[in-house]
Amino acid sequence: MAVPGPLLSYTPMRSLWSTLVLGSGLVAAAACSNDSTGPGHPNGTCSGTTFSLASLEGRVIAAEDLPCLTIPADGGTYVVVPQFPTASATLAPVNFTLTAGSGSAATARVVPVARRVLSPTALRVDLGRAQRNLDGFLRRREHEVAAAARSAPPSARGPLANRVQADVVLQSPRTFHVLSDFSNNDTFKTDTAILKYTGAHIAIYQSQNAPAPPNGFTDAEIAAFGNTFDQDLYQIDVQTFGSATDIDNNGHVIVLMSPIINHLTTANTCNTQGFIASFFDAIDLLPITQYPNSNTGEIFYTLVPDPAGTFSCAHSKDATGELTTSTFIHEFQHMISFGQHAIIRDGNEEDSWLNEGLSHIAEELGSRYYENKFPPPTGRTDADQVFPDSSQGFISGDLYNSWHFLFDPTSTDTTDKASVSNWGNGDGTLVQRGGSWLFLRWLGDQQDSTVYGRLDQTSLTGVPNVEAASGSSFQTLFGEFALALYVDSLPGVARSSIPSEFRFTSRNLRALYGKEFERNPGTFTVEFPIESKSLAPGSTRSSSMYPGTMDFYVLNAPGSGNPVVLTFAPASGSTFNSSLHAQVSVFHCPSASACQ
Repeated sequence: MAVPGPLLSYTPMRSLWSTLVLGSGLVAAAACSNDSTGPGHPNGTCSGTTFSLASLEGRVIAAEDLPCLTIPADGGTYVVVPQFPTASATLAPVNFTLTAGSGSAATARVVPVARRVLSPTALRVDLGRAQRNLDGFLRRREHEVAAAARSAPPSARGPLANRVQADVVLQSPRTFHVLSDFSNNDTFKTDTAILKYTGAHIAIYQSQNAPAPPNGFTDAEIAAFGNTFDQDLYQIDVQTFGSATDIDNNGHVIVLMSPIINHLTTANTCNTQGFIASFFDAIDLLPITQYPNSNTGEIFYTLVPDPAGTFSCAHSKDATGELTTSTFIHEFQHMISFGQHAIIRDGNEEDSWLNEGLSHIAEELGSRYYENKFPPPTGRTDADQVFPDSSQGFISGDLYNSWHFLFDPTSTDTTDKASVSNWGNGDGTLVQRGGSWLFLRWLGDQQDSTVYGRLDQTSLTGVPNVEAASGSSFQTLFGEFALALYVDSLPGVARSSIPSEFRFTSRNLRALYGKEFERNPGTFTVEFPIESKSLAPGSTRSSSMYPGTMDFYVLNAPGSGNPVVLTFAPASGSTFNSSLHAQVSVFHCPSASACQ
């Protein structure tokens, strides 16, 4: 497998005026009607200019203009991806039909689509639920904190680079207010901690109640991963997303290691929902006159090693150290995002789907750092590993989550719904986070790494933020991304022959998932997770999916007879709600074997 490119190095931004793919609004103008938001055309009709697709050509087509696409009866194979590219529609499954009309038999056969079910061996207890419950609580509270921040005094704002660094004295004590319960009304406990490490950017305090060595960290061990935070991970986040604030004028981001974090989950909860490893609390960026429990500084909270299980479930020193590094780079992005949006620019907090997606990008960038530091076969317990040992804690969750998103992107299970950009008011399931990571990974490949900084360093949020940062409509981006998930690495087809907008350039998803299947078939139960359903000429497929996601079909055109016309419509036979932005991406495969 090809080694991923260097950290923060991506292909140049593509032309927004691609000759192969038109924006969703442009498709309507160039192909059919001049009003893509109107009532639409009757199924199977086109009021504008018809067009067809050459081999290896793709387009994103608004649902009402889909009949303008003509698929000739030449035996060609097409990938057809219906989708709802939105972050604002009601978060409920939408029933739809996708028809391949062929003469008078357009709707002769209605074929329901059955939802895929994971084998029992692939299922595992959701040990990320406890952390996501807290994440959801903190993201929702950020809306309140952002409003309060707009009334905070100017002295409480400003980027780190513009502040004067203050002295930080090792072994000095400090008392912190630490979130101790958020199940009903959030409550806090005080904890006195000792400064154990200070670097150019990071200061690490450890609670005086933390286990002493050998069960707890020695000063030397704290210094070791403090250097990792300070010299590597901090720089990755700041260079990618922008500077944190520095409201306490100390020139440092504080890491507080406290057993109060261990206490946030019980030992029993650890077995069913996992545990809370770390977090950032936005109230710390406001003065105590507004939030009495604010610590008035940039603080990353994390648990302490506890191999004896004194505080909650047991955590070894090695596991705690590895976990803390990967969660730091994730939570630090949240800190940067809130500071840039709400403190520096008086804006609102970022939408959860985009905020969490960027934090998962931060995790992947941590992995990429170690991938470049340890090219294969170095740094690996097993020379056959794709990723070095030091990358595992950063990348494994993204691979797991994204594989399960692609396994069933139309999921209508209320506990495991799939959506890239529409999370309602929730904190995002594992599969939703996997979908958001995939979208932002593709976006970074299409633009370059600077797009992530533009997404954080702004007062815009959600879809308007993505459109401003990329210079393209969200519908266009989503439609191209949906095709890239499938056609990026088609079997037997050179990746370079696929139009650039339909490719991931820094990751080969088929190769990555294939290796996971080879090494861990009990969890990654198929070699490539996307199941493309057959869309036969003269048939209608009926299914449902959540807003913010897509479904995959393959159409083999007949070798003779009438051309095929596609229509995408609500199951009711009327028109889709305009908030769904219903559209279909279509790609002409070079061969049937490439798109099975």
